[in-house]
Amino acid sequence: MQFFDRLSRRAISWLFRKIERERQREVGANLCLLGDGSSLLSESEINNFSGSPEDISIGKQSHIRGRLLTYGHGGKISIGDWCYVGVRTEIWSMESIEIGDRVLIAHDVNIQDGTAHSVDSGERHAHFRHIVEKGHPELASDLPGVSSSPVVIEDDVWISFGVTILRGVRIGKGSIVAAGSIVTRDIPPGMLYRNQVTPVITPLRVS
Repeated sequence: MQFFDRLSRRAISWLFRKIERERQREVGANLCLLGDGSSLLSESEINNFSGSPEDISIGKQSHIRGRLLTYGHGGKISIGDWCYVGVRTEIWSMESIEIGDRVLIAHDVNIQDGTAHSVDSGERHAHFRHIVEKGHPELASDLPGVSSSPVVIEDDVWISFGVTILRGVRIGKGSIVAAGSIVTRDIPPGMLYRNQVTPVITPLRVS
């Protein structure tokens, strides 16, 4: 009897989790423009703090398992046709991230077009308090010390797992970014990019 009770509780718990995932996916679908044949899979998450669906657009036959986020003060994410975004991948925009057609992005990838916080500790704390107490700032003027610049990923790019792509980068058509790479500069079309980062520690200068 106890076995069946445990089995019943597990089944009910699984059903509630599935219903909650479906509800979240439906909410996410209302926060973006989703092309024909595209899907937000169960692991996906859409955080569109501007509230405008046009700020996150996904083309046809693309499948999202990661998290897409735009900030309250700005940001746009555009994903083309026949793309894939892997599980636990985070694409965060405060300016613009443009992803072409047939781009494959593996799991655990981070793409960020902004610095997120100021290097000044006082400004950083004020920003954090604003998020906690009032939500994400809706004006760039409320984010002193934060900077951003667009990221462009052209058609037919493959980004392997564990890659980090930082602001102001363009990845050329057909290029491949090897697993674990950190991309801080442009990659020409048709290239294989891989790097190993040597730790560098420098004094923090706050102007």
